[in-house]
Amino acid sequence: MSVSTVVPRHVFGLKGDVKDNIFYIDDATVIFPAGHNAVLYNTEQKVQKFIPGTIDTQGITSLALSPNHKYVAIAEKAEKAIITIYDLHTLKRRKVLSTSECGSEVYESMAFSPDGKTLAAQGGAPEWNLVLWIWEKTKVGSMIKSTNQQGMPVYQCAFNPHDGTLITCCGNQIFKSFRVSESHLKPLAPMLGKREPQMYTCHAWLPEEKERVVVGTDQGELLLVEGGELKASLASPAEGVSIESILPFSKGFVVGGDMGLLSLYEKTEDKEYYKKTKTFAIENNAVKVKNLAIQPGEETLICTLENNQIFLLGLSNSDIMKADEMNFELFTQSFHSQAITGMDCCIRKPLVATCSTDMSVRIWNYQDRTLELVKFFPEESYSIAFHPSGLHILVGFADKLRLMNLLMDDIRAYKEFGIKGCRECVFSHGGSYFAAVNSNTIQIYNSYTCENVGNLRGHNGKVRSIYWAPDDTKLVSAGMDGAVYEWKLKDFKRDKENVLKGCNYTCVVSTPDDHSIFAVGSDKKLKEFEDAQVSKEFDTATVLTQICLPLSGRTLFAASEAGTVRSYKFPLTGEFQEYQCHAGPITRMRIGFDDALLFCVSEDGCLFAFDVREKEARGGKGGTKEAMVYAEEVLVTKSDLEEKKARMAELETQVNELTMQNEYQLRLKDLNLNERIKDITEKFTHEIESDKSKFELLLQEKNEQEMEYEEKLKQAEERHGGQMQGLEGQYQQKIMTEVERYHSLQQEKELLNEKWDEQNSLLVESHERVIAELTEEYEEKLQEEQLHLHRVQQEKGEREREFEETKRQLEEDADREIEELKEKYEAKLTQEREIGLRLKGENGIMKKKFNALQKDIDDQKEEIKQLFEQKKELYQTIGSLEKDIGGLKKEISERDETIGDKEKRIYDLKKKNQELEKFKFVLDYKIKELKKQIEPRELEIADMKEQIKEMDHELERYHKNNASLDLTISDLKLKLDGIQKESLVQRKHNQDLQSVIRQFHHNLHETAQHIQDPKALKESVKKLYQKHCSEDLKATELEEDIQKEYNRQREYLEKSVESLKRKLHKDMEMHRQDNMRIMQENVSLIKEINELRREMKQSKQTQRSREMDFSSAPKTPKTSKTRSFSASGGLKNLPGSLDEAGREMDIQRAEISKLQARIFELERALSMHEQVNPRPLSRERLPPMDGFTMDGNQIA
Repeated sequence: MSVSTVVPRHVFGLKGDVKDNIFYIDDATVIFPAGHNAVLYNTEQKVQKFIPGTIDTQGITSLALSPNHKYVAIAEKAEKAIITIYDLHTLKRRKVLSTSECGSEVYESMAFSPDGKTLAAQGGAPEWNLVLWIWEKTKVGSMIKSTNQQGMPVYQCAFNPHDGTLITCCGNQIFKSFRVSESHLKPLAPMLGKREPQMYTCHAWLPEEKERVVVGTDQGELLLVEGGELKASLASPAEGVSIESILPFSKGFVVGGDMGLLSLYEKTEDKEYYKKTKTFAIENNAVKVKNLAIQPGEETLICTLENNQIFLLGLSNSDIMKADEMNFELFTQSFHSQAITGMDCCIRKPLVATCSTDMSVRIWNYQDRTLELVKFFPEESYSIAFHPSGLHILVGFADKLRLMNLLMDDIRAYKEFGIKGCRECVFSHGGSYFAAVNSNTIQIYNSYTCENVGNLRGHNGKVRSIYWAPDDTKLVSAGMDGAVYEWKLKDFKRDKENVLKGCNYTCVVSTPDDHSIFAVGSDKKLKEFEDAQVSKEFDTATVLTQICLPLSGRTLFAASEAGTVRSYKFPLTGEFQEYQCHAGPITRMRIGFDDALLFCVSEDGCLFAFDVREKEARGGKGGTKEAMVYAEEVLVTKSDLEEKKARMAELETQVNELTMQNEYQLRLKDLNLNERIKDITEKFTHEIESDKSKFELLLQEKNEQEMEYEEKLKQAEERHGGQMQGLEGQYQQKIMTEVERYHSLQQEKELLNEKWDEQNSLLVESHERVIAELTEEYEEKLQEEQLHLHRVQQEKGEREREFEETKRQLEEDADREIEELKEKYEAKLTQEREIGLRLKGENGIMKKKFNALQKDIDDQKEEIKQLFEQKKELYQTIGSLEKDIGGLKKEISERDETIGDKEKRIYDLKKKNQELEKFKFVLDYKIKELKKQIEPRELEIADMKEQIKEMDHELERYHKNNASLDLTISDLKLKLDGIQKESLVQRKHNQDLQSVIRQFHHNLHETAQHIQDPKALKESVKKLYQKHCSEDLKATELEEDIQKEYNRQREYLEKSVESLKRKLHKDMEMHRQDNMRIMQENVSLIKEINELRREMKQSKQTQRSREMDFSSAPKTPKTSKTRSFSASGGLKNLPGSLDEAGREMDIQRAEISKLQARIFELERALSMHEQVNPRPLSRERLPPMDGFTMDGNQIA
């Protein structure tokens, strides 16, 4: 069988705890760590390339990019810390650097030298050694301990970009500098002098200045060091906010700190050195800005945060950006900031759902490589399941299990289940059911009715994995109790079981035919079960957390707690291939429905998508698999849809209004353009006439210039011909003389050569004769003196050496003389040649001048031709412009016709508008009728209110005499409240009718806006008719219950009115009887008054007569008494003196005034009563009282 391999396709996430975890390789490529990989992301093509981590290492700790952007160094945690150098063009490994002398498992920070040949690596605890690598030779150049005596941590190391021998390190109470000298690191004097040590979090060398470095502290201080001395303390980005990263650029440097703050500092000429220009905050991300990188063109700044997010800031327009606005944008999309606990993929859509301990649920689109939805919740989520339709998800929160809808732009829960901390939930393959773990019980629910259809009990520990059979008739489960159960869902009972105590199973799957079951757990073994018995068992050497079996059944994928993905050959033989992808234990792994993609998530917060590929393609079986067509539908709630429709309607009205305005503006523009055309035509005609006159003048000037130039040309040609002839004669003579000199010199050279040859031959002959003579002499001496052989041989050797030397000297002298002669004559020859070449050059210059003059003549001729052509073109343009004028006039006439047509159309539309106004009048008339129907009820209510008020006044007037009426008053008030409520109902109904009328007015106004566009007007009128006339009249009728209530209240009111009428009639009878009684009393009183008046009148007359008697005769007491008594006869009871009579009269008058006031009050009460209930007037009037007029005034 073939073995499938996995190739990383895309990763969603970032490893935020890596030092220097982001760099720009070029303007379009960014490198950053994700999981246990370095990712190269192309921002234009949206494609990722991967540099995988080293197997058996524990994650990436630091990155470094070479200054030429060709190499990247990746440091990884291991027993011996490892640094790997990669070529960024080929993505191949160049060198692996590791040494046991480092004294740490990690490298905290790295930096390339300016020439890129050495690499400084700061080791971690406990030794904190600074290692200088000559990486091309895989050799440690030098090593030194960079920490202090207390062993404080060191955070960063950096090279001076202008001096590759100067390295600086910063840490907690540490800021040191080292000099590289003869492959050794030597510590230098402290740059910060006697300053009190602080926690120095980061530092950066400024490339514009050779000796300048900026240091940041945890208290927000920025220290500027230059030439090894502290120069200044710069303005803090924010008081007390820790500085986490510093990045230099051409204008200054950028500072990233805590609370999501990022500040720009630019260079100044004053004493401050650098000035803070802007400070920006990343909204909703108040965390540390860990690392910064800038585009090579310095247009974009990229930053990574402590919560694994990447943001971009545009520097090109930083001058106009406001500090209080959100100026950052996400690099690609937001990522999980904490461990991912659950993951599932969809069948019908290219979506993956994840949940995390950061309290968010995210939906990823792996086809578009985007984040579709994200929503934060108040509780942590532990598990998630995706419905096959892609429209629902099931999420297990700490408090409840929630079934949610995936809307177009939101995730909304619509059903909650009382399962706390659900660690595993899975939908069936068909989507009709889902299984959820509640501690050691598996609960089966119907996905559509949400009812619990069954419970699977049997596990003694928590269930950790559930797997549905492909036909959804069986379910396999595994738990922490070491049990693997197979359940039949028909009767919710166990079918097969296997228990291995002491093993905590984490995942279980079965083959598509349910023949075999595979499980992994804490015993570091991969088991295969057949008929509930372990048939195969393989030692994995590490704990496997998840396994996946594709439907094709050719490969088994497994995930480990070390973050690796394994592909096992299937059927299982124990053979596997391993890929390092995550930096933490893998928590979930899923495979796509078509077996083409593998997804896995981990505690490092990253989501990896792998392409599943087969190494050995199966031949002869089928072709390429067709690509799966994904669904595109989404869920939208009715309220959202209605809001969008309303918004669309508003936008349509706005568009219509804008179109009307645009048409109006276009008409205005047409009018303005027509006026401008007229002005332009007039101006153009004037310009044509002026141009014609100018053209005639230019023609005259041109003809004159042609004549002048022709004469000048003739003169120049004649002058040039004479000069040419003279120059040719001169140069011909010079050339002939030079040729003769050349021949004579050549003859001299030949003679010298002959002489040299003769001398050379003579020297050779003489040399040969000398040699012959010497040989003869020495031969004779050899024959004669054999005893002196050694001496002779020495002399011979000496002579031979002398001979060789003399020969060599002679040859050298001869060669030297020959060379001198050769150089002498060659110099003469070169001089002659140079003279000849110079003469040729001058001749060529003259020819060029002649050619240039000839070209000038030709150019003048061509200019004349061009002027003629321009003249023709001007005539042609004049003709074309005249044609254009005619066309414009025709267009003007046509536009006049169109304007007339549009005016007719406007007239027709006005007629239609009048018809609509008539229709509006009819509607207004109907509205008035409705108002008239409402008004009688309001009048009745007002009348009843007035009657009630009158009755209240009457009751208040007679409340002392009619105590029983208090109860009726309270009843009437209650009835009044009921009537007021009815009036409020009627008013509300009236307001509803008025709102309908206002809406109709508004719609009618919108329809009138389309009056110039018949089609739009027609459509708008149709919509108006459909909106207001298509509804049945029954909708406006009252409901049956409301009608009954209305009838009941009406009957109640009618009965109450009848009872009030009866009570009113009784009261009127009582008041009439009271009035009659009062009138009778008044009559009797009036009679008594009249009698008293008569008696007073008589008493007055008797008094006058007595006074007259007293005045006429002398009186005695006896006579007066007898007269008075005799005269009066009836005044026996009167007082005996006048004072008493006067007092009595005063008393009588006071009594009369009281009675008159009483009569006036009674009459006023009677008149008010008669106003309420008028009574017929009596036929007889009482006569006026004596001494009073009809008005009641007393007669004087």
